[in-house]
This record gives sequence, C-alpha cells and structure tokens, in this order.
Amino acid sequence: MTRHRSAEQPRRAVIPRRPALAVSAVVLAGLQASTGLAAAQNGGQTAGPGLDWQLCSTAAAGWPLANDTRSECAELTVPMDYAKPGGRKITIAVSRVRAAEPRTSAAPVVSILGGPGFYNITNPATMTRRGLATLNTDRDFIGLDLRGSGYSDHIACTEKPTAEPAPTAPEKSIKKADFDQQAEFNKRCTAVDPEFVRQITPENAARDIDRLRAALGTEKISFYGSSFGTAVGLAYRSLFDRRTERMWLDSVMPPKRHWPTMDGESEVIAKPVAAAFVTWLARRDGDYRWGADEPTVHRRLGALRGELERKPRTTGGARLAGDWVIDQVMRPQEEWDAAAKNLAAVRDGGHPATSRAATTAAVRPFGLGNPRSPFNNLQYNAMLCNTASASRSFGELWGAREARRKADPLTGGTHFSPWCAKWPLTAPPAEPAHGTSALQLSGHLYEGVTPYAWAEQARDAHGGTLLTVLDDGHASLPDTPDCAEKAVTFFRTGRKAEGTCGGGNP
Repeated sequence: MTRHRSAEQPRRAVIPRRPALAVSAVVLAGLQASTGLAAAQNGGQTAGPGLDWQLCSTAAAGWPLANDTRSECAELTVPMDYAKPGGRKITIAVSRVRAAEPRTSAAPVVSILGGPGFYNITNPATMTRRGLATLNTDRDFIGLDLRGSGYSDHIACTEKPTAEPAPTAPEKSIKKADFDQQAEFNKRCTAVDPEFVRQITPENAARDIDRLRAALGTEKISFYGSSFGTAVGLAYRSLFDRRTERMWLDSVMPPKRHWPTMDGESEVIAKPVAAAFVTWLARRDGDYRWGADEPTVHRRLGALRGELERKPRTTGGARLAGDWVIDQVMRPQEEWDAAAKNLAAVRDGGHPATSRAATTAAVRPFGLGNPRSPFNNLQYNAMLCNTASASRSFGELWGAREARRKADPLTGGTHFSPWCAKWPLTAPPAEPAHGTSALQLSGHLYEGVTPYAWAEQARDAHGGTLLTVLDDGHASLPDTPDCAEKAVTFFRTGRKAEGTCGGGNP
C-alpha cells in the first residue's frame, strides 16, 4: 500500500492514499499504478473515451458515502500546464450518478458545491438528495475533485504549530502572528512543487472540466455551482461559452479577488445587526448607561472595542479583546440584555457574567455551504492567491483593516484574511466575458460568507440574470423549495428567474 510522501520533499505532486476500508481494497491499492483511485475488483465499462467507470464504493479507497450504490468514479489524465499540452500530466478524479431515464439530447449537469480545499467528488450523490434531484431523471450528474484536492493529484502539506502571542498582546500583534504563520506555510509548501502549485487556478480547473466534457462525449455541459464553485463556473463560461448549455451559480464569488476589498464587503452584513442593537441600547440608557442616542452608543461601543484591541484583558482564561465586543454586539435579540450587562461590566473595569469570548483563530470563509473533510490548505490558498491581485503584504492588509475600522469604529475592520501572505507565485486570470450561453445567478440578501454584492458584481462583469434569495443562508438555494423549483425550470427550459424567492415568498 502506497504511503504518504513527506510534504518536505521537493517532488512531483502525489496522491496520498486514504486508508482502505477492507482487506481487498488494501491489496488492490497495492497492485494499482500511482493514482488516487484503486481499481474495482471486477473491472468496469468504458462509457466515454478514456474513462473507465467503476463503482466508487469499491474503486475509491475510503469512499466517504456509506451504502452508496449509484456513484461511479473514473480517472482523467490532463496536462498539468495547458500551455505545454505535451508536457507533464496529472490525474483528476471524476464521478457521476447516471440518469434514471437518460436522454441523449440532455446535457449532463456538472456540479461544484464548495471549496476551495474541500473535495467535490461526492457532489453528484449530494445533488440527488437535494432540491435539484429531479434533474437526475434524464440527466447524468457529474462531479470531480479539483486539481490539488481530494482524490485528484495534490500535495499534502500542513501548517506548523507556532507559539501563540500572549493573551494580552494587542490586536496588531495577533494579526501579525497569523500573517507570519501563513507566510511560512506558503513559502514552505509552494516549494514542494512550485510548477504544480502555480497551475492550481480556477481557470485550469475549468480547462480540466472541458477535458472531462470531451471525455464524456458530449458537445455541451450544464453547470451548477455554489460558493467557490461559482468562481470555477465563471471561468469555464469565460473560456468555453460555446460549450456551456446552461449555468446556475448560487452564493457567488466576486469576479476579481482582492482580499482587503473582499474583507470590507464581508463586513457590511454586520452593520444592520449592530444598528438594531445600538437602537435598543439607546432606548435603555437608564439601565445600561451607554447613551440616550444612537450616535453616542455607537461611538462608546467603538471606543471600548478600540481600548480592548490596544490592551486586551483576560478573565477566567478567556481573552477579552476587540473581537469580544463584536461578539457581544452580534448576539441574537433574545440575548441582548446579557450582552448589554457584559459590555457595561467590562466598560466599568469589571468582568462579564457570561464570557462568550470570541476565538482569535482565523476562519476560512468558503466551503461552508457543504463542508467536507479532509481539507487541503495549500489548494485553498493556491486557488485564491495565484490569480489574485495584491493582498500579499501585511502592511496592505493591516492598513486596509485600520481604514475600515476608522470609518466605522464598531463594525469596521472585523475581517482579516491572511491567506495570500507573501504568496510567491502568480498566474494570469481569465478576463470576465459576457457570453451568449444562459447564465443565472442567485445571491442571498443577508448572508455574510459570500455577500450579495458579489453576485451583483458578477452579473455586471459576466451578464446573466440575478435572483435575490431572501435569507441569510450560504449556498442554500437547493434547500429552499420555491427557489429550487426555479432552478429546475431553468435547467429544463432555459427560462431565467428574476425578482425574489425564499423568505416566505409564494
């Protein structure tokens, strides 16, 4: 059985094998060539040029779906660098759930439901259990692990633990430590195989999908993407518009990725929540003494946040810093009284009755709509940094953060994304293009993971029609019946959906 290679060895990208679930799988894995899937015991049928489909439950070591009798897997060989098609090759793991009553005229639906970093090969099976499942009656559902993740060729490289700053260290020191840890990871892990890592981009993922389309023997594909999958979808349509039948993208990524800008846009959703709490406090000045008008309350809460950023405190092992103030302000309405008492106690030099101390650990924002494990940190950063403009120096990130905090001392500067810290590689992005294929976007009005404004930006850059989902869910369209029905209609007829859905709409 092939063992994991050390991430420190500067060798070509490899596929660390997952633990096999049965003795037969272990034996088979040892007999196969160096690929991410072990061959099925009894062989399989080739349903398209170059694709040898096997049941995933027997072909893929450690297949994560129990009792899965429908998902089929295969391996697709593609160029590592599409500018050098005759050069080094890599392997992409692909999957499908075949249509119950297939129609040759129906384009298969390729889906990418999250990421980067997470695997997507189980997406076809996921789609059969959600609101778009009826499409599988006559259309194959197709999935794949994007290059650099899952069963596809990737590099296993982990972050090294580092010494944590003291709990009373100022916020800038905390953020600088996060940045430095990410910079060390980026330098060390890209050096394992820089030629491969440089080619981990949404554009190359789109090219891989088009190679898959050709291997399937279909002239066109339809595409359903959510969260980071929308970045791959937009790249595919920009590069292969004539090979796109219909595309629906939910919880959309922005057409250009610039972390300081994206952080600021992600903070917008907190403003109305904070404003409602401020209004509530202003009406209860006699109880909590934060001020009798909203500007005064807002200013004083912002001042407390600033004080705790400069000089954090500790209580009961919890760190009370600026993020703690935001955590209190963002509590649900039924907890406002407790939050107000906590804030007043800390303002007056005391300790909160209930800590709810916010964690200082950075949280990666994408893939939340369909979280999966294991997670590949390097693929996450490569997908978001190779083609990103700037966002690579601490001075730029911190300066932008401080400017937002100055503009709004209470809710500004709450996001800080260090993933591209000193990222050493660059790759050209695809230019956004207004195509002629059917494009439907949906944005969730109140969500904070992929803000609604990003869907508007994508529409302006790529065209298409924007449907507004009246909820705060991330990538939740398939779980909202009236919205999912519109998506099914779109894929069947091409009829686009404007206006709104969800939120109790008929």
